[in-house]
Parts: sequence; structure tokens; C-alpha cells
Amino acid sequence: MKNLTIIFSLFLATVCSAEYLDNLKIKKIVDGDTVHVFFKDQIYKVRLTEIDAPERDQPFGSDSTNFLKQLLKDRRVDIDISGTDKYGRKLGRLYWRGKDINRELVSAGYAWVYDQYVTDNSFYEDQSKARENRLGLWSDLKPVEPWNWRKLNK
Repeated sequence: MKNLTIIFSLFLATVCSAEYLDNLKIKKIVDGDTVHVFFKDQIYKVRLTEIDAPERDQPFGSDSTNFLKQLLKDRRVDIDISGTDKYGRKLGRLYWRGKDINRELVSAGYAWVYDQYVTDNSFYEDQSKARENRLGLWSDLKPVEPWNWRKLNK
């Protein structure tokens, strides 16, 4: 019974932490999977969920960042926040003008589906299409996943 109570509490905390924020002004696009936005009197650091983009010093890192900048050229974004990571960043899915920005990055070949954290398996279809069409990072014969790149370059 104790375990059931703990599981229910964790589930409730996850559900309660979700919030949708719209028309936020972007302060900074850090890289292909992190943005900073203004919300009220705070700056939220937001890590895009479902995906992992190439690191800045990795091949296609600057391409990924530039593609995200192009998608968010209006400097506005809506965010569906699902929680907070261990670094204090908000975890979110970005939307703007009817586009799922996280999905757009994967579809264009500028981010991987983040296997360890993905909850929406339809992202794999988008990744497969990008790979088949050799888009973005898939034009490389042996692209290195960002989670492996970070391990190799510690």
C-alpha cells in the first residue's frame, strides 16, 4: 500500500506540474534543444522534450541551432511544460504558428529522438523519414548521437 501511495503521489506531481504558456518572448536560443524565455519577471531555461540536438562543438551543432532560430524567427513561442530537469531547466514542447517545433527539428534532420526520454513514439517515424531522405545530420555517413558525443568528449 505504501508503494502505491508513493507511485500515485509521483504521478500526481507530474500531472500537476504541467502547464501551457503562450506567446512568450524568447531571450536566447542557446542551441538546438535549449531556449531561454521571459515569463512574468523570470527567465525560464527550457530544454526541449523528446529530442536531443547535436552539441555546439559537434558536427551539425551550429546547423541545428540556426534551424531552430529560423523556426522561431518571430522571437515568440508557446510552451507545453511537463516538468523540470535535474539542472533546473523547464522541460517543454515548443509550438509556434501551428508547428510542433520539437518535431520540426527531428523531421528536418537537426535532432535525434532522445531514446532515453521519449514519450511520443511517433517521433521515430519523423526520424526515419529524415534518415531515409538523408536530411541534415543524416547526410553524414556515421552521425554520432549527442549523448554518445558528450561521453566521448568529457
